[in-house]
Amino acid sequence: MGDVLALVGRHEEARDALGRAQVLVGNADLISRSRLHRKIGFSHSLQRHFAETASEFDLADQELGDPGDGGADWWEEKVQIQMERMHLFYWQGMVKEMRELAERYRSVITDRGAAIQRAKFLNMMALSMLMESRFRPSQECVELARRAVAASDEANNPAEAGHINFVLGLVQLCHGDFGDAVEQSGKALAIAEQTGDLVLQSRCLTYRAVAFRRLGDVARCTTEAKRTLELAAKLGMVEYIAMAKASLAWIAWRLEDHPEAEKLASEALQLWHGMDDPYGFDWMALCPLIAIALDRQNSGAAIGFARGLLTENQHPLPEKLLSRIRKACDEWQIGAQENAAANLASAMKVARELSYL
Repeated sequence: MGDVLALVGRHEEARDALGRAQVLVGNADLISRSRLHRKIGFSHSLQRHFAETASEFDLADQELGDPGDGGADWWEEKVQIQMERMHLFYWQGMVKEMRELAERYRSVITDRGAAIQRAKFLNMMALSMLMESRFRPSQECVELARRAVAASDEANNPAEAGHINFVLGLVQLCHGDFGDAVEQSGKALAIAEQTGDLVLQSRCLTYRAVAFRRLGDVARCTTEAKRTLELAAKLGMVEYIAMAKASLAWIAWRLEDHPEAEKLASEALQLWHGMDDPYGFDWMALCPLIAIALDRQNSGAAIGFARGLLTENQHPLPEKLLSRIRKACDEWQIGAQENAAANLASAMKVARELSYL
């Protein structure tokens, strides 16, 4: 029951069910007790409750204890805890800790992990490379994500395969392979629909909308963004509600409905900035706002929005674009307002060329 409730995004109820299972598990059943702590931690991670997640993973490790003469089931659970701990580090941007944990358990995963866990290990390595590159992945990262998908296909575990396919789609999107990202996230979405994983469906729809936006496909971006908004609202996933609103803001801008674009983009920024661990995708909302302000010849507002693209927690834009934005902001700072406005307008042309606008 806990697993099913987690799949459909009812996390508090899921943890209640898992808590009841803990009461029923016998004291001697170390593996089951450990597994229940891990599952509670996983539920917390889906709500970005990172401290609670780490605490439950620590308890899972404590319950499992030392290997002794632990059999295959003991090692499989041990490896699973480390896989999910690595994913926690990814969410927290802790690449160093992710890599250290991977090195500590690499040989164990290779020798004792289940087939799907070996696929997940490749998947985690791809995510660590993606994070280390600040979401500007190399071709090596793309190929590693492909290897993870191939390994998951052989393991025949749809529940995990959906997540591994999604990561390949995300890496392809960040690499600029937008058509491939649409196709791959579509495969992940189909698996998520088969397994009933609503959280994964929300993620797939979110980034499919972004991929269609980067392709300039207004119609299909609209479809996926609206689906995202409906599902993410149902699940209470604030980050994806904001992503959907930012995509819809771009659509409104493309349709020259500037008041609607401003409303949606502002709502997206407010949602992101209200999170304990804000998302780094402000460009999705800020680029339309800059374009609208420039169209109105409100250079001061446009520069104000542009400065938001330069903050430290944002996923960096290509240097060809960032250099122009920095120059515009610097010129505004020294009073060269006409030059600043001209350079920011030039930056927005580059943003259009690079499929950010």
